[in-house]
Amino acid sequence: MSNQRTITDLPLEVLDLIFMNLRNLRDKLRLAQVHKHLGKGFAYHSRNDYKRFCPKIYFPVRLYRVLLAECGSSIEEFICGSDTWSDLLAKSIAKHCPNLESVNISVSLRNSISVQTFLLNMANSLISVEIKLNDNCQSPRILNAVAELKNLRKLLYEGYMDRGVNQLHKLVALEELRLDYQGSGYRCRSVNLLQICGPMTNLRCLTVTNICISAGEGFHSMIWPNLKELKMQNCEISSVIPDCPKLKTVFLKFCKCRIRGYVCSFILKNGKNIEEIDESCEPAPFDGHTFLEVIRNCRKLQLFSTPMGGIKIYQALVSSLVDILKENETARREPFELILYCRDKLRWIRRFLQRTSNPQVIHTLYLYKF
Repeated sequence: MSNQRTITDLPLEVLDLIFMNLRNLRDKLRLAQVHKHLGKGFAYHSRNDYKRFCPKIYFPVRLYRVLLAECGSSIEEFICGSDTWSDLLAKSIAKHCPNLESVNISVSLRNSISVQTFLLNMANSLISVEIKLNDNCQSPRILNAVAELKNLRKLLYEGYMDRGVNQLHKLVALEELRLDYQGSGYRCRSVNLLQICGPMTNLRCLTVTNICISAGEGFHSMIWPNLKELKMQNCEISSVIPDCPKLKTVFLKFCKCRIRGYVCSFILKNGKNIEEIDESCEPAPFDGHTFLEVIRNCRKLQLFSTPMGGIKIYQALVSSLVDILKENETARREPFELILYCRDKLRWIRRFLQRTSNPQVIHTLYLYKF
């Protein structure tokens, strides 16, 4: 009887087959918690199944803690809504997941303090953070905690913003930044974007929504040397934007510019590498002359989406457009695409195109919902 064997003596390959035949995750974790060797068997069976960890609302936290204890080293991404958040779960992740790099968390008043503590505990490993504050959450410390994640390369933040947003200038390693202000009573939140992004010399993609771009006091860099994508929606431009010599994509959707003629001058100044422009600004940034000037100077431009507000369509304009596109044809990989948010102007452009010598150099399209 001294040589009697039990399930805990089975090799991992056999335990893998046993776990494979269990009905669901609950049963697997109940078995895994019985013995240390069975826990190793579950980890062997799971391999990289939990590289992305997304807890469910009705699943027992005590069983998730078993999963984290056995498979935590394989977890790289954590996605959690405010209704599934648990302090015990957060502590277990901080303890067992040294390779966690990415988190996507919804924050409410109930879990805001716990989320702040969790972020600070994971500060050394996190490189990507997505935070969404619920409508009723106006926690003043979330952004302060985010600002301490010095290794962060990607930050997506949606919700209420307080003065803590100014602390984001500490994130000098950021490559992608998205700020989406959601607050009651104000259309836009005034943010000193120039001071925040000035130290971020590796920044490649910047997206802001419902932001008033203003320049505060103090020195800030007037060049974003590696920025390739600049996207603004429902924003007010009240300050000049630093030069972006590597800029490839410009989105200015439903934006208001308080500086006369600035949108056009910014595009012309940084147009060397621009491949895509999508604008619907107030006031209209182009007249017929400056529209053609943008086409001429942005030699790599592939796609231009615009309502062409303030531009009168006539034969000479369309003929000049075709001639410029023909001259710059070698700089483009594909035919130029013009997407219009105005059906009447598209109709006239297509009519005049047929009277030009090279109508094939341009593709036109009408977009209703933009």
